[in-house]
Amino acid sequence: MAKKPKGAPDFKDSDAPDAEGKFRDLAPRALAKWLIETRKGNLQKIIASLNQQIVFNRKKKPKYAAKMRKVQNIVRTMLKDK
Repeated sequence: MAKKPKGAPDFKDSDAPDAEGKFRDLAPRALAKWLIETRKGNLQKIIASLNQQIVFNRKKKPKYAAKMRKVQNIVRTMLKDK
């Protein structure tokens, strides 16, 4: 295993279930509902999950990254209304 760079954060395994293609397959509103449910309404965890998808896909899959941004907005709206 490679040595981690100085100052890099420790890896923390998520307690959220594996998405198993849900980010790709679900419509934005359905994905937002699934994220809220599986991450127990924790906005920080949800946004972090979506940011990761955006960062890793913004150049090669810009439409996918745009979908993740849309999901972020939906999640924020849904959690704001609660």
